[in-house]
Amino acid sequence: MQRIEVSHKIEMGMKTYPGLPEPRAEVIIDYDSGRYGGLSEFYIASLHCCGNTGTYVDAPIHRYRGGTDLAGLSLEKLAHVPLLVVDALDVVSIGPALFRGLKMAGRAVVVRTEWSRHWRTDAYFGQNPHLTEEACKALLDGGAVFAGIDSVNIDSLEDLRRPAHTTLLGAGVPICEHMTNLSALPKEGGYIHAAPIAWVGGATFPVR
Repeated sequence: MQRIEVSHKIEMGMKTYPGLPEPRAEVIIDYDSGRYGGLSEFYIASLHCCGNTGTYVDAPIHRYRGGTDLAGLSLEKLAHVPLLVVDALDVVSIGPALFRGLKMAGRAVVVRTEWSRHWRTDAYFGQNPHLTEEACKALLDGGAVFAGIDSVNIDSLEDLRRPAHTTLLGAGVPICEHMTNLSALPKEGGYIHAAPIAWVGGATFPVR
């Protein structure tokens, strides 16, 4: 079985989304602490980051008050989910036609736009590829259980209604954003693993 990395590395000072805090690390115990009397040594650190850091998954509570949190998401929608990769290259507003006739029932549908080539540049926060509300309804009608995209947002950054989040999370479908390296994935026959920590009350968290 081949395993393919489709998440960005988390590095100190990186920016995932405009206006959100950048991750930082704090060393709690280092190798020279002397805590173990010279008999052994350990490195322990804490990571301080916004849930929307790197490649992450959104739970319904991210959009809806009282919605399902990260701890409440079923692993059936996050771990070893049959994968369908759909190409939408050089398209900004991705409509429902892209998904017509596809077998999506019970699958994680991941949209490849190659926007991730702009990661860690100002261009990444420009006019981004995104799914329309109608496209998201097509995903639901087809039975998709997970939606992912290699863009800064599954919605247009200019549309404050956030129709894609509203539609998908309203139906209990987790969303994964800021994916990368999707060209390395098979179009069909693969599986995706994108399970966040079981954070009670958590809305969004990085995944690998």
